[in-house]
Formats: sequence, structure tokens, C-alpha cells
Amino acid sequence: MIGYGERLRALRKENQLTLESAARIVGVAKSTYAGYETEFRKPSLDKISLFADFYHVSVDYLLCLTDQQSTEEGQSHNAKTFLSKGDLHWDGVPLSEEELHYIRDFLETIAEKKSKQKSDNKFG
Repeated sequence: MIGYGERLRALRKENQLTLESAARIVGVAKSTYAGYETEFRKPSLDKISLFADFYHVSVDYLLCLTDQQSTEEGQSHNAKTFLSKGDLHWDGVPLSEEELHYIRDFLETIAEKKSKQKSDNKFG
């Protein structure tokens, strides 16, 4: 059965962080963070909340109460809002701001085209 330690390890690796950098970010010793991942140590509720905020997942996901990383309410379905985040990656490969700019431009072109088609259908 998967536990919070495996979830923390997977999220750390997805975000391309070392044990040392993840520990520094959340304000604990490297050995403490490693203890969380091996489940030798149990993080406090404050730390669990901090991990959830940092990794952009729900506390329920970290505690293995759900396999859905975020609550539906917390997710934005607006691609423009989502792409405004600066720390995006594609399957673990970080996307530069320049690459995100190309993606945003491409999607904006599609949206403008669809909007024009919708307008033409309305009046044509």
C-alpha cells in the first residue's frame, strides 16, 4: 500500500528536487525529510499543509485518502490561468519562459480562430 512517504518522494522527484533542496525549502534537516519519505518520521500537520501548498496538491492526496492530486474546486480549467504559472514542466522536463510563450501564443491563436468562427456562424 502506498503511503505518504512514497507520495512525498514522487512529488520531490517530479519537481526535480534533491533531498537537500526539498528539506531546505520546507525548513527541515535533510535527514528529517528523508525520514518522512521512508516513513520513519511522521510530519506534523503544519508540515503536511506546507508540503501540500508547495507541491500544489491536496492534503488528502498526501495522506493517501485520494489518488486525485488536487480538489476539483482548487483546479483551474482555464488554460490561460494554468499557463501563467512559471514552474511548469512536461513529464519532468522543465519548460522555459520562452517555450511557455510559444505555447500561450499558439493557444491564443486557436481561441481567436474559434471565437471568429462562432461570431461568423452567429451573423452568417
